[in-house]
This record gives sequence, structure tokens and C-alpha cells, in this order.
Amino acid sequence: MSKPLAGLCFCLVMMAPSGMAQAQQGADGAAAAKPQEPVGFADSREDPNNTLKYAEVHAAQTDELIPFSPLQPLRDSSKAFNEQMERAAHIKFGYAFHTLYQRASKVRPGTDDSGIATDFDFTGRWALVRRGQPTQGALFFHVEGRWDYGTTGPLIIGLASIGTAGGTANTYAAYNPAFLLRNLYYRQGSAEAGWVFRIGKITPGAIFLTSRHISPNATYLPIAGTGLFTAGFADSGLGIVGARYLSDRVYIGAGIIDANADRYNFGDLGAGDFYKAVELGVKIAPLTEKAGFSKVLLWQTDARKDGQPINAMTGKSGWGVSLLAEQELTHDGRLVLLGRYGRSFDKAAAYDQQAGVHLLYYDPFDRMGDDVVSTAFNWIDSADEGTRDEYNWETFYRFPLLRHLDATLSYQAVFDPASETSFDFSSVFSLRLTTVF
Repeated sequence: MSKPLAGLCFCLVMMAPSGMAQAQQGADGAAAAKPQEPVGFADSREDPNNTLKYAEVHAAQTDELIPFSPLQPLRDSSKAFNEQMERAAHIKFGYAFHTLYQRASKVRPGTDDSGIATDFDFTGRWALVRRGQPTQGALFFHVEGRWDYGTTGPLIIGLASIGTAGGTANTYAAYNPAFLLRNLYYRQGSAEAGWVFRIGKITPGAIFLTSRHISPNATYLPIAGTGLFTAGFADSGLGIVGARYLSDRVYIGAGIIDANADRYNFGDLGAGDFYKAVELGVKIAPLTEKAGFSKVLLWQTDARKDGQPINAMTGKSGWGVSLLAEQELTHDGRLVLLGRYGRSFDKAAAYDQQAGVHLLYYDPFDRMGDDVVSTAFNWIDSADEGTRDEYNWETFYRFPLLRHLDATLSYQAVFDPASETSFDFSSVFSLRLTTVF
């Protein structure tokens, strides 16, 4: 299967359709358009390309609960520095801070029931060719830092203290060392150009089966609610991915990544073990221009050379299929429904089966525009032997507390933790603070 997928990736890279519409250009060559949230292939908020776009969207935020902005001097300095760097060297930087406090009502004896952690992202883009054009080529880097305040981070509260397979706080646990190079790649093209590809150190879980409505830093918290781990994603490593937009409503993407990838290093590409995936994206019944794509992913992976689990992989060879369905329910795009399901085979992914349904309502009070209330229900059939089916219900409200500082109040009900049978239920309360600039 490796050779056909590698060939498909090559075709995606090389095929640039003619006659595609060009973005309206300003005098300096930059696209003169209002900042928009990404839609399409690799539209995760955590993707480095999108982190920079969301910083622009966040900078345009005009409403807040408390009319005060203690971060404004820092934001102004960052904006001035970015403008200077773009003029001088076509380089742009972005920063994101996400801090989470979480407390559980029921945990295993002798374990922590609360914790605080920060997830920090430093992203950069160096525009190299066709600057300001839909076919722009740029070098991206992404340094991620994660640290706890105490002995246990919120991610460990869910996995170790409660015994869940789906976790309660994706990404919120310390790295050791605290900072690492998560992404480093060259990217060229765009949806407007009709094609896009990237090559280098990449993160497949932030590329495939993604939606701007699903994010551990902006919307849902548990692993079960933010990632389809039935897709057996390899860790961040060397690879190539690309997509060809057949129309404004259909694309096909593909990728091949080192199965021995490890976010702490550059893996072992020479071992010849690969994670391969093909994704089809379709807008089924869009009601607005910002409608998202429904996506289906077919994947296969070789076994890791050490046979050890990492990210969504168990270390074994196998394959699977996963689906993400997204649909606007109102003509203003404020009410959005998502459904997700995945199935893996040969025990190659962390979950044998997984399903979830998510309902989001943006600007529910017609006053701030940047707030959202949501509820979600997730089910997991873990690949670990001897575990039981696990269920998670989550509801949250995210709102701009201060100018450019979002707060999220979240509640989770965990039913039948997969690897714990001494109790059947735990409530989890969370407070998340986020700023992006």
C-alpha cells in the first residue's frame, strides 16, 4: 500500500490546476481580506498555519465581559514587532497561552484529584516564494511547551487518577524537557490555489479528520472529544501530506509519515516503517460560506520498530477507517452539529471503536459574537484488554472574559472509566484561560 500512497502524494504535490481564481491583492502583495477561520484540509486550530490565522481573528475581537485589557501593551509590542519583521524579512510570529485548572469528584485512593497546567505554542512562518499569492511557499516552525504547576497535570488526572481511556484534558500535562520542536516543514499552496502540500516534521493528528470546531485549547477538553484515536495517528515526525481541491466543495488528501516518529526527536525514517492515510472531504449541504467539510479517512500503518505505543498508535501494524460529519443547522451558521465514528483493526490504534456527537451554538446571547456554548457525548471501546466501554458527557461555555482573553467553564461526567471498576462515575470541573497573539 505504501507505493500507491506515495505516488498519490507525489501527484498531489505536482498538480497545480490552471485558471484558479486569485485572491484580491493589496499594494504590498498581501491578500486584502478580512481574517477568516480556516476551513478544509488541515483546519485544526492547533495546526501551525492556522495558529497564525487565529491570532489575526482574535486580534479583531471587539467584545468582552469586563472592558479591560491588561495584555494590551504586550499585544501592541508583538504587533509592532511582527509588522517590522514582515516588512524586513517576510517573517511572522504567533504566540498562544492556554492554562487549565481541573478538579475531579472521584479518583483512585492516593492519587491527586486536581491540577493546573499550561500549553504554550510559539509559531513562525517565513514566506519564501510567491509571497501573498494563493500559491505562496513558506517555511513553518512550531515550538510547543507544556508544564504543570505542582505534581500532577489535568491530563494525568483523567488517565491515572480516574482511570479513563478518553482522558479529561487533552494536551495539559508536562513535557520533559518542557519545550520541544513539534513541527518544522515547508508548505506551499492553499484551497484558493486548488492544491496544497507540506513536507518535513509534521503532526498528522492536527491535519487529518480535523475541524475548527474541535480543539482542546478552544472548545472540548477530553482526548475522546478532541481526537479520533481510532485513526491510529503517528506522532509528530518526518513525512509529506497534500490535498487537491476538486471544487470548492470536494477535496482529496493523502499523506505518508514515519511510523517511528517521536515528537522529542526526528524518529527513524530509515527503518522503512510508515503510517499512510487517504482523506476525502465534502461539503454536503452548506448553508454559509464558512461551512465545514465532512471527512472520511482510510489509514494503514506498519508496526513501530520498538513495538511500543505512542500518541494514537499501539505499536502494532493494522488499519482502520474513521468519519467526521459536520453540518450547519441554521442559515447564519451559528448552530453546528458534528458526528464522529471510527473503527480500527488488528489492535493498531489506541481505541478499537469510538463515537461522539457534538452540538455548538455560537453567540447564544446575541451580544459578544466570540462566545460559544456546547454539549457533547462520547463513547470509547479501548484497545486495552480487560477494559470496559467508557462514556463521557461534556458541556462548556467559552466567552471573552477580558479583551483578547477567553475563559471556558466546563463540566464533564465520566461514566464507567475504562480501566477502573471500583467506581462508575466521576464529575470533572474545569476552568481554561486562553490568549492568542
